[in-house]
Amino acid sequence: MKRVRKQTLAALLLVSVASIVGGCLSIKTEHEIKPIHITMDVNLKVQKDLENFLDLDK
Repeated sequence: MKRVRKQTLAALLLVSVASIVGGCLSIKTEHEIKPIHITMDVNLKVQKDLENFLDLDK
């Protein structure tokens, strides 16, 4: 009976120490938001439309 009681107290002590140590830990993270630049080239569509327009004149 005493053996079970000692094991229970040891487990309770271990859980208590683990929760105290886990609660004291802190992790600091830094976030940086950078802008994203997107360049779209629309010259192909304009050139195709221009070629189609000029082909109609021929």
